[in-house]
Amino acid sequence: MTQIEIPVLIVGGGPVGLCLSMELSTRGVSHLLVNEREQTPTHPKGSTINSRTMEHLRRYGAAPAIRRTGLPENYPTDSTYVSRMSGYELGRIPMPTLKEKISNPGPWGETLLTPEPIHRSNQMYFEAVMKTHAESFAEADIRFGWKLISFEDQDDQVEAVIVNLANDETETVTCAYMAGCDGAQGKVRRQLGFKYAGRQSTGDRFYDGSMASIYVRSPMVKEVRNMSDSWHYWTINPEGRTDFISLNGDDEFLLLSEVPPDLPFDQVDAEEIFRVAVGAAIDVEIISVQEWVAGLAMVTDHYQKGRVMLAGDSVHLFTPSGGFGFNTGIDDAANIGWKLAAMVEGWGGDNLIASYEVERRPVGVRNTATSGQYADKIGSLKFPDFIEEESARGRAARNALREDLATFKEEFASLGIVLGARYDGSPLIVSDGTPPPPDEPATYIPSATPGGRLPHYWIGEKASVYDQLSPWFNLALIGPDAPQTPEFEQAAKKLGVPLVIFQLNEAAAEEFYGAKLLLIRPDQHIAWRGNEVPDNVEEILTAVIGG
Repeated sequence: MTQIEIPVLIVGGGPVGLCLSMELSTRGVSHLLVNEREQTPTHPKGSTINSRTMEHLRRYGAAPAIRRTGLPENYPTDSTYVSRMSGYELGRIPMPTLKEKISNPGPWGETLLTPEPIHRSNQMYFEAVMKTHAESFAEADIRFGWKLISFEDQDDQVEAVIVNLANDETETVTCAYMAGCDGAQGKVRRQLGFKYAGRQSTGDRFYDGSMASIYVRSPMVKEVRNMSDSWHYWTINPEGRTDFISLNGDDEFLLLSEVPPDLPFDQVDAEEIFRVAVGAAIDVEIISVQEWVAGLAMVTDHYQKGRVMLAGDSVHLFTPSGGFGFNTGIDDAANIGWKLAAMVEGWGGDNLIASYEVERRPVGVRNTATSGQYADKIGSLKFPDFIEEESARGRAARNALREDLATFKEEFASLGIVLGARYDGSPLIVSDGTPPPPDEPATYIPSATPGGRLPHYWIGEKASVYDQLSPWFNLALIGPDAPQTPEFEQAAKKLGVPLVIFQLNEAAAEEFYGAKLLLIRPDQHIAWRGNEVPDNVEEILTAVIGG
């Protein structure tokens, strides 16, 4: 049996595991990633890469390649409610194309708040790009087709056994830390004994029970469709409801349809579900069909134990409403990634790793709760059986439904969830006494109060402040009158903390951030702020690295 010694072992090569790999690679930390599947998925899953995830991918250098997957940049990202694809349009939430967001950010607001607007691409497409990019780093040993057999936390290290499923070759891995990104049924969570709790699937409404995920190809949809382009359509009629998602802006679609509780899944008629949703007998290729459960909003009781920690679906389960699932997991990876790197490099404090659960579990609870509320809203939508009638009562019903759907835009807005995660109360955050902004799922309120993500700022309207940040700690000297900070340099050198100091001279930036000095963590969250160099600089730096 071959023996390997490596700083970090990652179990699971989905989006979360791959982003944790990139997080470690960009910080120079060698690691091994094992993934039981031999290849990335060929069946569609999540289709929303939110702005915070894109910001992380920008740091890894992967954002441009990811942008080339999914919907074309000039394709509308509207969400439209229809009776059938060939029937009535009942309501539309208009959204800009990616090209519109990038070229004319003002009307949409989002690209004033982030350099990386939301991107609509399916996991089936972007996960393959993530894998290729992760493999490009010399620090990464990425092995698909390898499985974790066993592991033991030995207090001073973790010992694991992995096997190559192609030839049954086994290897023993000794690592300082192990990260379980292997999903809800993964071995790591089950061996640790962590339990999920939260909102269960009810099974009594749409988007809240057993669902069929149907991947199809049909060039004829565009020919029979009775409305303009959208990223996805919700079909609503007495024969059934579907979430009808455009994958490539052309001929590939994903249909999410409820399955009756008394119907065995192997009896699901995918072609009939497609016909009902489209409302016309057209040719279709059913590429693949999978079963899944909607309506979950659950979080485990713990995120870590000793030298083993979990991220992604291993600690939280979402229904797709809101698109929070893997995005929340990637933010987990950004949080634990720099902390693992700090411990491997030798300058992390004794409490640094323990801060992971303290900071991220409340975010998991917050995000799953909001996703569950969105699922309730979708599933509770009522409509009469005569919604398609060409009659006075049919027209009245459609008008009433349009009015109801018009309220969905704000109720499903989620920029506060995407950009507003905060670590208030964490021992790694040094409060300045100012209150954080209200935590509102729909609205993001930029604030430099320590604990939140550094609010984005365009320098000269062309350069992103994020591109000025080093991979480690950063101290921003803001405004023309910012003090010099040799005390920070001296304390960082003494503690071994990698710290880069940069100047942001614009007076508008000082007004925007409300301070002349900002200490920014490697995950872009603000750890401390002030207008003068404090007397206890070493104490502050010791706190923010978990000392």
